[in-house]
Amino acid sequence: MNIYEKAARAVRDRRRADLDEGRLIWQDALARDDALYKAFVAYQAEMIKNAKREPNEIEKARERVLQNMKRLGIGSETVEPSPRCKLCGDTGTIGGKYCKCVKNSAIAANDGNLMLPHADFETVKKTAPKAIAGVYKLAEKYIDAFPSGKPTLLLSGSSGSGKTVLASAVAAAFMERGASAVTVTAFGFVRRALDYHTQFSIPDYTDGFTPMLDCDLLVIDDLGTENTLKNVTKEYLYTVINERWIRGKHTLITTNLDAKSIMTRYGESIASRLFDKNKSQLCLIEGKNDRLN
Repeated sequence: MNIYEKAARAVRDRRRADLDEGRLIWQDALARDDALYKAFVAYQAEMIKNAKREPNEIEKARERVLQNMKRLGIGSETVEPSPRCKLCGDTGTIGGKYCKCVKNSAIAANDGNLMLPHADFETVKKTAPKAIAGVYKLAEKYIDAFPSGKPTLLLSGSSGSGKTVLASAVAAAFMERGASAVTVTAFGFVRRALDYHTQFSIPDYTDGFTPMLDCDLLVIDDLGTENTLKNVTKEYLYTVINERWIRGKHTLITTNLDAKSIMTRYGESIASRLFDKNKSQLCLIEGKNDRLN
């Protein structure tokens, strides 16, 4: 079972559990309250008359049921809760494709402890050094333009210049808008790639690599600090970047490297996609190392 089908099944199971809980509350209320029971029996009788197109007082009967429910502190939402996902109605799919709620759930389940700590964008913007205020304005435009605008954003700067905090805040802002985001260190990326490379053929292997292809925003932090593993690092980095580049999906990368160093380390295929002027923005962060203060 792939990660999305597992998440979709969890969504459907959750819906059944919600409905079962509502039915238990309703059945218990009918069993312990005679007035509610009589009102509901009368309502059912009026429903039958209505179905046969006979004169009926279905609305009055329904109102008596609701009054008794209110007396007992039972709301309609308690008895029959609304689906948690308004898009798919907790079915997990829309038009034969997995709903965004399923993708978000699958991504969250597979991020594990590789995720960066998310920071509130507005909070970190207020505390950001004045020297990089312009960078936050650029990031704000990047957030507001989603799902349009140039999808690739590279933040290049020295250690301690605030790249990771900003990238995490951008990811949090995307999720507040209902988008899915995966945030991973370059080391974590290679770890996932290696796991996938060596285990994908094992039966029932849970693929933690796919969410990086499918999420609305992928953040790779500290590119250039990861180990270079033969047949893994460059190959899988290219796969992810190229796939997202083709599909126009948003990718945010932080790095200590400049454009020339990225070209040298990763080659033209990766660099040409990261620096595609039609799809990418490169932002140089010039600031002191705040960790040394």
